[in-house]
Amino acid sequence: MILQLDAFDYTTASAARLVGTVGLWEALPRITRGLPTARLLMVADTLRKEDILAGFHQVATEESSLPHGVLAYRMAYEDFLHNTVQEVRYIRTYLAIDPVLDENGTIGLLGAYGIQATTLDHELPRPFGRATIEWNKVKTDEGNVAALLRSKSIQTGGVLHPQILHNLLGQDFPVWAALHIYTYPNRETLDLLRQKAAMAQYNPGKTEESLHEASVASQGITVFRDAIGRGEALHTFQLHVYTDAPDMGKLRSRIETVRGALPLEMEQVYASGSLAAQLFSGEQLTQKDGTPLTTTGLALLAGSALSYRRRTQTKGVMLGIDRNQAPVILDIFDDRNASYNTVVLGQTGSGKTFGILLLMMRHLLMGTRLIIIDPQGNVDLGFLGEAVYQRSVLGTEQTSINVLDVIHDEIGMQVEMAVSMLRMLEVHRDEPLERALLDEALMALYLPMWEKPEQPKPTLAELKVWLDQSVQDKTRSTMVLECAERLSLSLQIYITGSQAALFGKQTTVDFALNKAVNVFDVSKLPQQEGTENGLRSALLAVLVANVNQGIRRRRAEGDRAPILFFVDEIGVLMRDSIIASYISAEYKTSRARLVGMIVADQDMPSFLGTTDGKGFSHGAPILANAANVLIFNQKDSERERIREHFSSLPDSLVSALSVLPRGACIASFPDDLLVVNILPSQFELQVFSSRLQDQERAKKTIEQLQREISGEFK
Repeated sequence: MILQLDAFDYTTASAARLVGTVGLWEALPRITRGLPTARLLMVADTLRKEDILAGFHQVATEESSLPHGVLAYRMAYEDFLHNTVQEVRYIRTYLAIDPVLDENGTIGLLGAYGIQATTLDHELPRPFGRATIEWNKVKTDEGNVAALLRSKSIQTGGVLHPQILHNLLGQDFPVWAALHIYTYPNRETLDLLRQKAAMAQYNPGKTEESLHEASVASQGITVFRDAIGRGEALHTFQLHVYTDAPDMGKLRSRIETVRGALPLEMEQVYASGSLAAQLFSGEQLTQKDGTPLTTTGLALLAGSALSYRRRTQTKGVMLGIDRNQAPVILDIFDDRNASYNTVVLGQTGSGKTFGILLLMMRHLLMGTRLIIIDPQGNVDLGFLGEAVYQRSVLGTEQTSINVLDVIHDEIGMQVEMAVSMLRMLEVHRDEPLERALLDEALMALYLPMWEKPEQPKPTLAELKVWLDQSVQDKTRSTMVLECAERLSLSLQIYITGSQAALFGKQTTVDFALNKAVNVFDVSKLPQQEGTENGLRSALLAVLVANVNQGIRRRRAEGDRAPILFFVDEIGVLMRDSIIASYISAEYKTSRARLVGMIVADQDMPSFLGTTDGKGFSHGAPILANAANVLIFNQKDSERERIREHFSSLPDSLVSALSVLPRGACIASFPDDLLVVNILPSQFELQVFSSRLQDQERAKKTIEQLQREISGEFK
């Protein structure tokens, strides 16, 4: 049986993962049929520019369906890929094993040992199809000459370390490597050690050299016995390396390069054709000979093979490059993801918002709808054209928002939400009598429209009218009348006072989401940073809720296009428990609506929001339900909080957060953890820039591209 193994990146992996195969090698006698052997196969391959472009074309919208503005952006993006993507050498790793379980059972068992394996969905790459064997070389049917090297059984002076195989795997010529492993059963191990100990003790020889060798052997036996006492096993391994070249001169050079790239002593195998064919197949080898090693040492050697990883995903859009210069391709709506949500953290000026905008706009080329909450007023995507782009500026007299808009299907939850909104507006102080009176008023206002949904939504003015009428009801107690009068007075500022333009009317913002790109500019909303409750929080909460209702309406009408919904300053919405509960519920269930929510904030305290009486942070459920996490530059004081909430991050990455340059981030994906440098094209630097001079250049660039496009379609 041959399975493909998922590799990991040495630069971002934890120390425990480097030796994570310990359980597998120790268990070989129990989980295999016949001889307890297994073989790791390492095959070099190349990720080419054409592969990236082909992967993008598989998921991108047809050019003929794109408006001119989006088509201009696509042309610029494809030019960027042509000029930026470099060839990347990577290694495919396979496991050849003869287990007692079937394929699915073996994959599950490997998962229990911490090894991610998948069914082989392609033909196993082989070094040659047909070949002619000669004593010192193999002639392949492609016209190349090849040689096979193997590690000597007795190794002297070599040191095992996590990157022991990386120099070999990183060579720029074809390399195939096979690590054959044999595990001694416990009884055989003990018999072997007793035999070796007896030979060292009773037949040490008479010369000084033989006595020294016997002493060294005794020390080695003691080391092995101590390891076995700790639960380890005894193994032997043999590493085979196959390489080829167009002629014998280059082959000799590559043989010496292979020897120099490894700290192991290697020897050439002569007349090696049949062995090479057997190594890179599903056939099990029966040999036991090799270099003895304990389980920990073997796991470190295998970890070196598995930790030489290059990201090879091609279906999606490019976010940037990693430390190995490999392109980082991402499709947020990959069906394999448990959710489509993303959390982004980053200080002001770290490149956080620019990176999110770049990722979203590139997803637009895949047919994704975009919804952006713009807190700075810097997002101007007018180059896309009116057929694609709509921008609404909130906080003006022309864009009123009704905080009593219906955003829940259940009237009880709707009333609770409205009471929370009013508390954020400081209409009440959450006292029992105030809540009871507002509950009665809101039920009276909502009930008629719940029975007839076509009726207009209640407004704050109608709520004030109800309260004023209650003040006139002399059958109520003095305490109730005073409470109603106080609530009515608190509403005055939002109906006829300074905030009437924002709150005093029905919602006039368009939440139909008919355009592919919808931007809501909230830079003009009242700024009340540092307060627990405020106008900005209430308006943002209603805005997000109305957008979610708009998404539901589109889904009910049959729209199945994926949607990316970006909410910045998410911590503002986490300050109220009811609002936070609503946002968290929408976030957790967004996958069912084919929505990927991207939420961002500056740091962990702001993102998590306030805690309730039990110490629970409102932002914690959002963090737990994120498939992707991008962490940009963070203050050094945030290090411990990052460690607490992202326990899988190695210390080296946590320590690097405070010195990450602008545009660099630590990216955690469902299948990967890496450091990414976000790469924008020159075109994107212009069209996404808020500088006036860049915007002027962007307009000229767009006009030129549109003229070219118009010429193509004439």
